[in-house]
Amino acid sequence: MALQRLVAAAVAVALLSLVLNNVAAFTPSWVLQELEDGRKRSVGLWKMCQDSLGYQAVRRGQGTQRQCKDLVWGFDNAGYQESRSTVKLQFDMMRACNLMATVALTAGQLIFLLGLMELPFITQESQWWEEAIAALFQLASFVLVIGLVTFYKIGPYTHLSYSCYLDIAACLLATLAAAMLIWNILHRRDDCLAPPVIIISRSLASPFHPRLDNDYVESPC
Repeated sequence: MALQRLVAAAVAVALLSLVLNNVAAFTPSWVLQELEDGRKRSVGLWKMCQDSLGYQAVRRGQGTQRQCKDLVWGFDNAGYQESRSTVKLQFDMMRACNLMATVALTAGQLIFLLGLMELPFITQESQWWEEAIAALFQLASFVLVIGLVTFYKIGPYTHLSYSCYLDIAACLLATLAAAMLIWNILHRRDDCLAPPVIIISRSLASPFHPRLDNDYVESPC
């Protein structure tokens, strides 16, 4: 029972990672960029918002207006003194890794739920049930690391924003969920590698006391 609680805890951690991963994907604040005319914009994976007025207009007292639009694959959203090809590669790579992580984390959740339903082809006692969930969570962590590493180099007028840090937290949570399941799998295998032990109580060996049924303890494996 304690081992099953550990699996449930790992799945809950992965669910939080899935939520953070999607919040990071659909918020327009992955990076903050400053443009040549003094305008600033926040760029996300699928949405971008920028000021409609330049720096001079703001100094004259005119308020800024935010204009947002959706982004697609290969969109040119390079900031001031940034390479267009590099920025395209960074965001396209991160979009792909974000989608792969979402699919992997969702699949892990579904396999966990199917195991709880005790279907004929998949149960909690299945050898591959817990291993498949751990592998999917580890895959999600791995692809998020690949996507995040592409942002190690950004322009001098570009700064990482909170959406990126949310995805870093999602990556760490996915790693933690996978580590919990892997530890659980290895711990259970260590228990099963030991030879079976039968402990006979003194009541069975003593001729002066009535023998009790099932008065022994076996190893769980």
